[in-house]
Amino acid sequence: MQLLGKAMTPDFWREVREKKTFEGYRENLTSLWETYGSCPIPPLNYSDFKLFFTTGDRNIYETPYFDRRWMMDVAALMSLIYPENSVYIDRLMDVIYAICDEYTWCLPAHQGDLEKNNNAVIDLFAAETGLYLAEIDTLLGDRLEPLIRDRIRVEIDRRIFTPFLSTKPYKHYSWWETGTSNWTAVCMGSVACAFMHLRPDTARELLPRFEASMACFLRGYGNDGVCEEGGSYWNYGFGFFLLYADMVRTFTEGEIDHFKSPKVKAIATFYQKTLLSGNACISFADADPFAAVNLGRTHYLIREYPDEVVMPEGPFTYTERSKFSIHLRSALWFSEEYAQTKLPACEFYAPDAEWFVKRTASYGLAVKGGHNQEPHNHNDVGAFILAKNGRQLICDLGFGLYTRQYFREERYNIFEPSSRSHSLPIIDGKCQYNGKQFCARDARYEKGTFSLDLAAAYNRPEERILRTFLCDDDSVTLTDIFDLKEGTAIIERLVTKLVPDCTVAGTVRIEDLTLIYDPNLWNCSVSTEQATKDGAMCYLIDFMPKGKTNTFICHMK
Repeated sequence: MQLLGKAMTPDFWREVREKKTFEGYRENLTSLWETYGSCPIPPLNYSDFKLFFTTGDRNIYETPYFDRRWMMDVAALMSLIYPENSVYIDRLMDVIYAICDEYTWCLPAHQGDLEKNNNAVIDLFAAETGLYLAEIDTLLGDRLEPLIRDRIRVEIDRRIFTPFLSTKPYKHYSWWETGTSNWTAVCMGSVACAFMHLRPDTARELLPRFEASMACFLRGYGNDGVCEEGGSYWNYGFGFFLLYADMVRTFTEGEIDHFKSPKVKAIATFYQKTLLSGNACISFADADPFAAVNLGRTHYLIREYPDEVVMPEGPFTYTERSKFSIHLRSALWFSEEYAQTKLPACEFYAPDAEWFVKRTASYGLAVKGGHNQEPHNHNDVGAFILAKNGRQLICDLGFGLYTRQYFREERYNIFEPSSRSHSLPIIDGKCQYNGKQFCARDARYEKGTFSLDLAAAYNRPEERILRTFLCDDDSVTLTDIFDLKEGTAIIERLVTKLVPDCTVAGTVRIEDLTLIYDPNLWNCSVSTEQATKDGAMCYLIDFMPKGKTNTFICHMK
């Protein structure tokens, strides 16, 4: 049984090396080799490791950690494509040797504490590392020197298999085993695939445990297929679910086939629905505002669901943050059959997540309801994005700078997760509250129209803030009706990363987007705040009522 199919054959790698259709793949890989091929393997120092626990910093330790995995990824693929050049496999063995020497494959953010010598914790990236090493060992076999192969197997056994099996008879290793987030698919998917590669007999015994976890992961999605964690985490979590689902189908000779599930089909079509204009996409929660459409993954899903999944115009990516198994499958799953397609106009409402998406030839709009305790939550009930010509003009910043504080009680003091960075009202100087009870009410969808009540998100359950979007092919009209206690102070906020022009009363210009409001009823001002992740300037367009008015109307075209 060849779990990696044609990737086990020299003929396939000869095609990758020689065929014009793989030219983009080779160019991308060569560029990565120029960056990671000959630079020194960076050290992983204890002084950097402990920064997460002392200052909250993640970047200083994580940068060399992931650089090492980039080096392994690129050297392994170059070794497969150009087997006659020993520089690639020599580099690969040096990097593997260093990774096997690491104190832990777990990131400090997931380690627990600094008091115990616990260096076999299975987190996302320990599980990934085990999978990548298992697949590299499977693909390269005896081209790796005996000591390197033995170290791979010993370290995977010590760091992954032994702690995972220590919970027999089939109790849970960690919370992620029964979770519903990306963690479950990535951790269990990686562990399961590593078992299938290196210990297939044990993998057969563990199949019920693997499958129970994947059922939990799928429960994290509604039947509408929306990933509430955001598009980036669809790429991550569903991407690893896809690795597992493909491999377990082969491993069980078709007995387990997740692709027959209607829910999996719905999830498979989710990412294309997040594309609003070009590669500007929905960035709710901790997602990225720009799409990374993985070429191999998209081709795979088209083969499974040819009537549902489409091939967008791009741009495309071949890998995601030093992930060897993803990078490998961008070649393995690639097909010459599928032409790029201009995404058609669409209108999509997801009743489970309460997302409304409309894409026309002129714009892309996304609005969310939901509640303020979603996975990778932002306090953003009622927030929206408007994109044109490949850019978010009314934006959602997506993820902020990941630090210790970002995932602790300080989270909603940080700009990006708080509602002050979203296009939402501010009521009596207060933003939205965090918690599941702070939610949208009465979400209603009819063709071209979406409305919801935001008042509960501001802890005002006895009042109403009715937000309505009325859409046609060329424009969107936002109407907010405030049914609040007399004297309540209201600010309407719209957020953009582009400099707005407010020189003409009643009009705000953001590049080729025009916002029209009533200057007799509302004043307009602009302030700024910097994003934490990249220091980019964000422009906060605030509208304040001049007198007594309970309705804000803004035409956007």
